Amino acid sequence: MKRYLARLLACLSACCLVAMLVAGCSGGVPAGGGSKGGDASEGEAAQVSTDDSGTVQTFSPADGDASYTLKIASGSENKEAARAIEYAVNASDVAVEIHYMGSLDIRSLLERGGDDYDAVWPASSMWITLGDTGHIVRNAQSTSTTPVVFGIARSKAEELGWVDASGATASPATTEILEAVERGDLTFAMTSATQSNSGASAYLAFLTALAGKDGPLTADDLANTQLTDRVAALLAGVDRSSGSSDWLKEMVVADPAAHPAMVNYESLVSQANRELEEAGEEPLVAVYPADGIAVSDSPLGFVDRGQGSDAEDAFLAFQGALADNEATLELERVGRRCGLGGKLLHADDAEVQAAFSADWGIVPDANVLKSIPLPEGDVISQALVLYQTALKKPSYTIWVVDYSGSMYGEGKDGVVDGLNQALDPELATASLIQPTESDINVLIPFSDEPQEPIEATGSDTKDLLYAAKRHDADGGTDMYAALAEALRLAKSATADGGYTVAIALMTDGQSETDNQEAFYRAYDAVGIDVPVFSIMFGEADPTQLDELSQRTNGRTFDGREGDLAAVFRQVKGYN
Repeated sequence: MKRYLARLLACLSACCLVAMLVAGCSGGVPAGGGSKGGDASEGEAAQVSTDDSGTVQTFSPADGDASYTLKIASGSENKEAARAIEYAVNASDVAVEIHYMGSLDIRSLLERGGDDYDAVWPASSMWITLGDTGHIVRNAQSTSTTPVVFGIARSKAEELGWVDASGATASPATTEILEAVERGDLTFAMTSATQSNSGASAYLAFLTALAGKDGPLTADDLANTQLTDRVAALLAGVDRSSGSSDWLKEMVVADPAAHPAMVNYESLVSQANRELEEAGEEPLVAVYPADGIAVSDSPLGFVDRGQGSDAEDAFLAFQGALADNEATLELERVGRRCGLGGKLLHADDAEVQAAFSADWGIVPDANVLKSIPLPEGDVISQALVLYQTALKKPSYTIWVVDYSGSMYGEGKDGVVDGLNQALDPELATASLIQPTESDINVLIPFSDEPQEPIEATGSDTKDLLYAAKRHDADGGTDMYAALAEALRLAKSATADGGYTVAIALMTDGQSETDNQEAFYRAYDAVGIDVPVFSIMFGEADPTQLDELSQRTNGRTFDGREGDLAAVFRQVKGYN
């Protein structure tokens, strides 16, 4: 009987339009349909736990008695959907273990056969199309939609003429945005197109709009150097990159003066504005390019690895509960659109109205927005390679690597393997992090003191990687002296203006602190926006690294467990 109800629920939910990038869940399933009944928001809250890395969340029914636990690979943007997930878990009696990761990671695990995941929940159907070569994803349905937009500080938008004195916003053409970048009037933060859906979607929209097309991009368009030169000129306006849409939002909120504009999901612009206004900061204005935006459809699909009917029944029950009125209400309260064509199902709700505030330039009526058609899968793949190898703004990454005595043996071997995964052109290609010919990577080995920097340009990283392998692990640990040397190089690279600049620190122990304050004083005095991305492994002190991330608006990655090489690849995806 339970299986029958789940199947029935799936049939009712099928009225959700699964059209790529334009349809949202219609919410056609009656409240409580196929569930325990009742409004979870009025009852006992679901149990939620988060692992130390912040990348895995487990949601369990309030009574702790789940009929099944689903393991789901999810885009990071779904962290904002926690209240809807809590409702669905309680309503369906199904626990979910959600692993947040990049879009490329979801594509890759599908190419591998799904690993041990029961479901995928990427930001866009594009990643299922690209990755599901074995056709193992079934029952994929959109849970909500959100367009990818520019979020620009109101004063900057007024300066650009995209907000008038009454507060009304304009929709500039992509050519106007390009002209603002070329004049030096606009820079913006954006996720990597090869690592995150918001960046990929924006990039494909830029290509389509600047090609002047109503139809999808073709391989011939990608061969048009006039078009690609214009897209490269637009991407030259990127001042900070990221591998995560959610982290990009957090970065902008942490230092809005340094980052007055970002390209991100409309829902995350809304979330950022709530946090900015609570902190007394100027909000962002949502700006929708007039000639085309990309819309993410947030599909949730079952990964059929032969788990049996219990797994699929549990998936259908959870998926159906996410389409209940209560769940769609919670999704719209965080800026997601759940009606067909991007309409709002709960436009009369006060929290929904706040999330789609006209004061922030957000357009509740999605019919006025022009969305781009997605290209064929092979064209998307070609476009992503073109972005990574030729069109993105070149990066300047300084790798500050611990070679203290505690690194001897496995520690050093792990770091060398990680550097190879990130910087060897052939290995990096598999993760779409291969360098452009203008990229610069610098290795600074350190122990008690920093050693001479070793620089590599473009794909010629052989000497750098050889030096990393040959360098002896010996002595103490003073990461702050090495970071001061990295800061000197970063200052020079930033002055050039042609790079996105970042420092990647790897350490396995607690650092001496004699040079700590000197480094922080130097960092503050330089006044440049250069993040430090720290990789923590071995006996590294999370307190020191978290402080470093906070003070430089960077991020700490935990490599103490699991695949250290994968962490290196992830860090490279941020620059």
